[in-house]
Amino acid sequence: MQRRLLGAELLRLRELAGLTQDEAAEELGKAGNKISRVESGKIGIDKTDLDVLLELYEAPEKDRLWCRELARLAKAKRGRPAGETTLYLGPRWFRAYRDLETDASEIMRVGTENIPGILQTDDYIRAMFNAQGADAGDHVVDDTLRVRADRRTLLTRDDASRFAFVLSESALRRQFGGPAVMADQLQHLVEVAMLPNVTLQIIPFASQSYEYLSTTFTLFRFGHEMANDIVYLEMYSDAAYLDKPPEVVRRYSELFARLQGVALGPVESRHWVATAAEEYAAVATTGR
Repeated sequence: MQRRLLGAELLRLRELAGLTQDEAAEELGKAGNKISRVESGKIGIDKTDLDVLLELYEAPEKDRLWCRELARLAKAKRGRPAGETTLYLGPRWFRAYRDLETDASEIMRVGTENIPGILQTDDYIRAMFNAQGADAGDHVVDDTLRVRADRRTLLTRDDASRFAFVLSESALRRQFGGPAVMADQLQHLVEVAMLPNVTLQIIPFASQSYEYLSTTFTLFRFGHEMANDIVYLEMYSDAAYLDKPPEVVRRYSELFARLQGVALGPVESRHWVATAAEEYAAVATTGR
């Protein structure tokens, strides 16, 4: 996974620098397909070559640190079992998520207790921070609003990825900010659900199913050759990314498919959310 992230980051930096793969390879004194293989995650890159590319691309210091960390994590560890699940833990866990979200061709998300970040409105985000006792003027709130606004553009960008969301009714019933905020948030969901690249499905409380719905996870799928699916599991202060063994990742893919089967269909779900939005709006207006 780290090799895939590093390749995607180097691709981004090269394109920002306005250079071709051949020009970058020439700087390294390597064959023309060297850069292509590194950027696709097929092979790694040693520290010397990485430093040359980062200098050539005039990468900002924060991006250089990130690339070096990914290169370090991508090195094979002696004695590590071949089938061991890869975990990425640490303070930069969300940087990895954003890179995967930007690069993936298909993103599947299960939400159980709140609306997924990429679908959240600004007022909903502020209400979540307020519920945690955060100061409304805290720079963390502003940073979060900025980042999530940027993430929302992924839904409508040119050649946008395919998004599929399966949400428990509890994610829509847990109130942040009161009925008016929830009404606007759910109306936003209705509008997003009408995008051609987005599928939104709801599992209502009345659903008669024993499918496992207590785990929130995201499954990333890529259109690149040799790129494996990656499962993201969020924890309290960091995250885990699973890319092997294949049977573990496959089980999450199968679970997502089963949850889609349990949920209301996309059209029914959109109508369900619209009705819930109207209920919140009515309470906001009448107070009951």
